[in-house]
Amino acid sequence: MRQDKGPEEVRVTFSLSRAEYVRAARYYLRKSHLVSWIQVLVILIALGAAAVMGILMERMSFLCTLLVVLSVMVAFYGLWLYVIQPGRIYDKNPALGRQVSFLFNREDLSRQDEQTAVLLDWDLKKLWRGKEFYYLFRGEEGYLLLPRSAFRSEEDRLQFEFLAQTACPEVKVKHFD
Repeated sequence: MRQDKGPEEVRVTFSLSRAEYVRAARYYLRKSHLVSWIQVLVILIALGAAAVMGILMERMSFLCTLLVVLSVMVAFYGLWLYVIQPGRIYDKNPALGRQVSFLFNREDLSRQDEQTAVLLDWDLKKLWRGKEFYYLFRGEEGYLLLPRSAFRSEEDRLQFEFLAQTACPEVKVKHFD
């Protein structure tokens, strides 16, 4: 990974491994509350309530069966979403593993990989900083993912955050460090 710095600009170049992408996707799912420990607790309570009702009634009623089936379905969907799907997304999209370069300055940001080069407006709605990654949300289409390790120094990270907040003063910044 390399980084070049010009006046008021930051360049980062990186490629994501499958493990990094999966870690980042799971972190996003947890922080956006699409998957959380509360869901696991609710599933366990529902299964426990179905078991208690089944024992007290000495048979499985329709309500108990429905509760068990719904709990198992929600549990499997959560497992699919959290454990299986991030790896499958990475495997199906080879562009996620390619080397990519971003150049950030006050006016815009550019993204370049071996096949394309794109000039983008900042247009950030949210900026999340986690322990390992930055998530740049540009509307409803998802997010751009930047590993914090792609930045050469803490000064470069701070310059990047400054540029993002200067270009988009209305951006909602969250620090999850």
